Amino acid sequence: MRTYSVATALLACIALAACQQDRPPVAMPADTAEVSAASAPPAGSGAVPAPMGTIVFRAMGNEPGWMAEVGEASSGMRVEVDYGQTHYEVAAPSEGADGWAGSAADGTPIRLVVQRVPCQDDMSGQSFDAKVMLTVGTRQLHGCGNDLKPRHRTSTA
Repeated sequence: MRTYSVATALLACIALAACQQDRPPVAMPADTAEVSAASAPPAGSGAVPAPMGTIVFRAMGNEPGWMAEVGEASSGMRVEVDYGQTHYEVAAPSEGADGWAGSAADGTPIRLVVQRVPCQDDMSGQSFDAKVMLTVGTRQLHGCGNDLKPRHRTSTA
C-alpha cells in the first residue's frame, strides 16, 4: 500500500488548479442566461460587473482568451480580454444587422461582428451557431458565439 504525504496531495491540487486556468470558457445553455442580481458581488468590487439582465448572445475566443456578452434590448455589452485581465462595459450598444457596437466608459470603441454560420472552437472542438470578430480599439479577435435567447427583430418596411 502506497502512502502519500500532505505535500504530495497539495502539489497535485496546485497542478490541477493551474491546468484549469488555461481552459477556455464553456458556453452556457439558454436556460442559464438569466443573471441574478442577488448572486452578483457589489458594484465596484472589481470582481464581476453589475448584471445586465438576460444575456441574449455570448461569444468567446482563444489566444488570448476573451469573452463578450450582450444583454437583451441593447441593455449592455460586457467584454473581457487577455484571459479576463481587462474588462470593458458598453452601457447601450447599438444593434445592427451584423452585430453590436458602442464605446466603453473610457472611450474605447468596441464592436462585435456576427456571421451566422457554423463555427467550431479551435481548442475545444465545441460547435457554435456563429463566427464572430471582436474589435477592441484597433485590436481584432476572432472566435465563435451562440444566441442564448431567440431573436425577434422588427422590420420597418
